[in-house]
Amino acid sequence: MRELGIDPPPKQPLTSWAPWSQWFQRLRNAIAKTQTFTATLDPTSVSANTTDEQTFTVEGLSTSDIVYVNKPTHQTGLGIVNCRVSATDTLAITFGNFTGSPIDPSSEDYFITAIRR
Repeated sequence: MRELGIDPPPKQPLTSWAPWSQWFQRLRNAIAKTQTFTATLDPTSVSANTTDEQTFTVEGLSTSDIVYVNKPTHQTGLGIVNCRVSATDTLAITFGNFTGSPIDPSSEDYFITAIRR
């Protein structure tokens, strides 16, 4: 708790609610907020042996968010090598194609986790 800048909880019994309420408020403020999204994305084809950043609209994202993206299915030779929020409500995903042929990523529901700062 100290590494988050929060003192240990009050030692007073629960009959005195005020110190506990203040402590829980400080704890809530110190812990990062997360939000999850599911978005149906239809990426375009990724050329052989390249990376390609593609953008998608995902309402609710902010440029201060740290995002993680999960593509629910495996496609041989295709990887997500980076993701970021490039503008409000805009998710940018960089796909990497590590094969000698173009790959068309599947259109499917991607899972996105945003950590609010």
